Amino acid sequence: MADLLRETVRSLRAHALRFGLTSLGIAWGALLLTFLSAQMGGVRRHFMREIEEVGPKLVYMGSGVVLDSRVGARGARRVELEAEDLARVERAGAVEAVTPNLMLRNEPIRHGRRSKLLNVAGYDEDAARIRNLVAAEGRFLSRLDVARGSRVAFLGPEAKRRLFGAEAAVGRRIAIGSQLFTVIGVGISKGEQLSNVGNPDDQLVVVPYTTALRWLLRSDEVSEFLVAPRVRERGDATIRQARAVLGLHHGFHPDQDTAVWAGDTWDALKLVYGMFYALQGFFVVAGTITLLVGAVGVMNIMLVVVGERTAEIGLRKAVGARGRDVFLQFLLEALAVAGLASALGIGGGVLAVRAVAPAFAAGGIHLETSPDRVTIAAIAAALVLVALVAGVAPAVRAARIPPAEALRSY
Repeated sequence: MADLLRETVRSLRAHALRFGLTSLGIAWGALLLTFLSAQMGGVRRHFMREIEEVGPKLVYMGSGVVLDSRVGARGARRVELEAEDLARVERAGAVEAVTPNLMLRNEPIRHGRRSKLLNVAGYDEDAARIRNLVAAEGRFLSRLDVARGSRVAFLGPEAKRRLFGAEAAVGRRIAIGSQLFTVIGVGISKGEQLSNVGNPDDQLVVVPYTTALRWLLRSDEVSEFLVAPRVRERGDATIRQARAVLGLHHGFHPDQDTAVWAGDTWDALKLVYGMFYALQGFFVVAGTITLLVGAVGVMNIMLVVVGERTAEIGLRKAVGARGRDVFLQFLLEALAVAGLASALGIGGGVLAVRAVAPAFAAGGIHLETSPDRVTIAAIAAALVLVALVAGVAPAVRAARIPPAEALRSY
């Protein structure tokens, strides 16, 4: 084995320029695989995180109309939902949590001399996990706040800035319409959101839905609500179950989707997942093809090297070298060229990722600065193909050269 390694190093040194130029394709393919996989992985995670900021598992539902097929739209009956209906849905097996979604848009909100138009949302305590609302200061709504219909408010950070500026907000009072509310908490900043319910969450003012019904809407109807499925990918089953429960109490068939409308955020996530996985797969295929093109170049050079070393091969066989030994020597040379080129390509890809990572981070996209498992597996599989394409044919040709014919070339 030591002799094989020495012969491989000697051959690579003798043909360093030739091997170096022909292996550029392999290095470039490895660099593409490393750089583009890290880039697409970082962008995909960024978009997933942005979409999920509105809520990790979220289904929108709301009251609609029951149509009478015999008389058309004139026979439509509106479905009026109340808080008790939401409690029934929450007791269903496929549902993890439910919260009303009472949205009052562009409500005049005042603090001191400042007056702003902001969206007000009526939620219960479960909205914290359903809508991913986390307190940076103070706290979120409690069960007691909802049960008592307390006049308390939870502010998004941008809503707090508009109303209070740099002043502390927790414990202070704001006026929503003609009603005074005490600020109990301020949320963490979500920044720019790709999806939201009305205005971005940073500009939202949250109050107990019972308070919103009594003092702001002056109604008992809960026209919209949010559902968190137990399994994010089973939102369709959750919707069917919720419609079945509500249909029993409001006299409509579960298949009548106009009675209770629904929208599942998982549908949007599936599109994004599919798009990015397709792009990542395309880049892997493109990089692999580039590697194979480089491998063809290495194979051609190896065939030329075999022709130039015919006499050497004959002499080695004449003194006792077996065909297997010759085959292993040339295969090892091809493996060494492909391996070194791949290592240089991966290293160049990592350096390129680290060079552009700060620019991406400024936009909120964090790239992986080292190859992930998918990239490593793809490069390893491609390297095996490269070695086979580049090394097997020349090695077989070298091993089959008869010693007598080879010695005539002296």
